[in-house]
Amino acid sequence: MPDAKPKLANFPERDLTVVLGPNINQVALKHLGRFPIGTYEMSFAQQEKGQHTADLAKSALHTLLKGSGTTIQTEASRDYVAIYHATNAECAWKLWVTPPYELTQASHVVWVKYSEPGKVGVAFRLATGFTADEIFAVLKTAQKNVEALNPGDPFVLKGNPAPRFQKKAVAEAAVPVTEAAPANESAPT
Repeated sequence: MPDAKPKLANFPERDLTVVLGPNINQVALKHLGRFPIGTYEMSFAQQEKGQHTADLAKSALHTLLKGSGTTIQTEASRDYVAIYHATNAECAWKLWVTPPYELTQASHVVWVKYSEPGKVGVAFRLATGFTADEIFAVLKTAQKNVEALNPGDPFVLKGNPAPRFQKKAVAEAAVPVTEAAPANESAPT
C-alpha cells in the first residue's frame, strides 16, 4: 500500500514548502490547507479584527527586536492583512497576518518564518482574536522550531506533543516483564 500523500499548508511564501505534521488540531489542519478570502472581500468586523491583529503583531515584533537595532519593514499586499520583515546580519523574521477563510467567521492565521543561514523555523497560530503576548509566543516558537534544511526540502510543521496518557502507556509497555514466582509456593509466615 503506498504511503499517504502529505498534506501541505498554504504557507504564504512559495519558496518554502510546509508539510503539516503530527499532533496538529483538526480544525487547524482544515484551515491551514485552504486559501483565505482576499482583503477586499472582508466584512467590516473582519477588517477591524485583522487590523487589530496587525497592530499587535507589529508591537510584538518591536518587543522582540527592541535591543537589536533591527528595523521592521512593512509590505503592502491585497492577499494579506499585513506582512512584516525584519532582517539583521544573523537572522531574518517574516510575519504574515492572513484574512479569514470564510465571509461569516473571523478566525485568521498569524504565520511566522524565522531564518538563519542554512536554517529555517516556522510557526503559526489560528484564532479569532489575538493578544500581543500570543503573537510574541508564536515568534519565539518559530525561533525554537528552527532546523537545518537542504534546498528544496520541505519544513515539517509539528503540533503540540501527544497527550500525557499516551506517553505513560508507552512507558509502561516498555518496562520488561519479570518472571513471576510459581503459584504453588507459599509465602513465609
